[in-house]
Amino acid sequence: MLLSLLFLILILAIAFSQATRGFFSALIMTVLTVCCCAAAVTTHEWIAVNALAPYWQPDFAHPLALGVTFGLSLLLLSLAFKRLIRRSCLLPAWVDRAGGGVCGLITAEIMVGMIAVCVQMLPFPDGSILGYSRVARVSRDFPAGEQINPKSDAEDNELFFMPDRFAIATASLLSGGIFSGKRAFYPDNPDVVQAIGWVNAVPATVSRYAKPKSIAVVSTEPVQFVYLMIPGNEKEKKPATYEPMKEPKSGNELRMVRVQLTNAAKDERKTHTFTLRQFRVVGRMPGSDIYKQFAPIAIQQGDATQATNRHIRVIKERGSEWPVTDETYVPRGDDDQVEMVFELPKGFEPSYVEYKRGARAALSFDASAPGREPSGRSKQTEASPSPAPKGEKRPGGESPPSGTASAPSTTPSTGPKGSVPDSGRGGNIRRMTTQAGKSSFGDRMPMEMKSYRKLQNAEISRGALTDGHLVGEVDQQASGKDNAVTKFAVPDDKRLLQLNTGFLQAGSGLGRAISFAVGTAQNFFVTAEGGNPYQMVGKYAIAEVNGTKIIEVQYFSNQAGSIGGVGKFDKIKDDDLKGDYQLVLLFLVDPGARITSFSTGGDATRADDLKGENLVAPN
Repeated sequence: MLLSLLFLILILAIAFSQATRGFFSALIMTVLTVCCCAAAVTTHEWIAVNALAPYWQPDFAHPLALGVTFGLSLLLLSLAFKRLIRRSCLLPAWVDRAGGGVCGLITAEIMVGMIAVCVQMLPFPDGSILGYSRVARVSRDFPAGEQINPKSDAEDNELFFMPDRFAIATASLLSGGIFSGKRAFYPDNPDVVQAIGWVNAVPATVSRYAKPKSIAVVSTEPVQFVYLMIPGNEKEKKPATYEPMKEPKSGNELRMVRVQLTNAAKDERKTHTFTLRQFRVVGRMPGSDIYKQFAPIAIQQGDATQATNRHIRVIKERGSEWPVTDETYVPRGDDDQVEMVFELPKGFEPSYVEYKRGARAALSFDASAPGREPSGRSKQTEASPSPAPKGEKRPGGESPPSGTASAPSTTPSTGPKGSVPDSGRGGNIRRMTTQAGKSSFGDRMPMEMKSYRKLQNAEISRGALTDGHLVGEVDQQASGKDNAVTKFAVPDDKRLLQLNTGFLQAGSGLGRAISFAVGTAQNFFVTAEGGNPYQMVGKYAIAEVNGTKIIEVQYFSNQAGSIGGVGKFDKIKDDDLKGDYQLVLLFLVDPGARITSFSTGGDATRADDLKGENLVAPN
């Protein structure tokens, strides 16, 4: 309120001053002010990043660049025009005063607006100026008396007459016309004022600037749920619980974006400390030329020791709710990666993701875009499981897993009814990735096979497949005349893990080449707690091939541990693993082994984390 009153008084004073000089002088000043405003707004970022931030306090670079560029250019031009034009035009008094007042008001709005933008850019210790903060902040890092609004997604707190928005809108309008360059200003900066508020509404210990090229997009994928976290009580031995929150608004979707923070993004304390609103995604709204920016609504849970990976929307504590957007965070784990969830309109076309000021990385949701592949998920129709009921536990006492979407499957989950898929760490597996909650131990075939073609000298004993390769049509199995095969022959000292996976369709030429190489080697393995690896001994798939549903099974119990014992499918091809399909890998493991990870092999990939699956082989 106080800051708005001061700016209002300043607007009236400047407008009155300009009005007393007459219409002609006021008009010239208005034109100069508009031109200087447009030039300063569209060039200050380049000046701040290249000329100021590398040499002095980077948090002050943007307000200093904007203020000096606007103020100095306006001062020099006004002095020059006063020397060139010595006298005003002779106009009727009422025209002179009325015209001078109108032009003076426009000039005052832009001048004060530029001052207001610069002031809001300054890194004030508590994130507010004279009690004013543009965004509604709520955080445990701020004193209770400064919690302006308990809703983090509330509308911005606007200044009287909105001079800051008027100045930026004027510059944005001109940047698409006479002041346009190679890149239009508006698509890259749809709401400068709001972005400034997001970046600056932080405690004094959090920096407002990150160097250019100091972040990179690791992966992105759709998710289905975010969670409300209710902390546990150590004294009462109550674990933290996670409540799935409501689905996004109609026409919106939830999209996870994982960003890598490099050492260059660290602040003066050599740390990565941030709030979620210091990230933003900018892009075009579906079916229009309107551009908007969005802040994250959720972040990956901070405890890296948790077996599951959840995206937390709100932290609920001591009878109140703290919007996660205003909490201070550091990257989860030791890889300096930040995994966030944005609520975006369906069909939204992202341009880039920004971290603080200065650091930007191109962003695309197109799987075929080089370097921007989705995180371990194919661009297929996503499965839509229901969230777990409040307080429901997984086997072994685990809490409900994450709501990140997994690749589709034709079979129901073998985990608890209603369990939500776990995203794991996603995006690290080439060719295929695991499906949360759908893997299990057992020797049963996916269906009873009575009509099949034998390949590789298939051996069948007492209804069990010992070794070999079977292919058949799904619709013919019930009425087939071949000896029924209902299970896999499992050695007495082993247990059979059926690992449910999703196939990743490579989009780029390089991705297809890598996928082909990985598929040829078939060097897939799981690792047990303690580091003991187990090689794949078989696999089966059910997929539609040229309009016919096919089941194909490979199993080599006597070749456990040999690389290449399992080859490609004969009938089912990679391109058939789309839409409604099932793909399961088979591993013979020791009794009592707890499976913790899955890898497609090679040094270039990272393992899928399976700790949250509670895959313990029966004794």
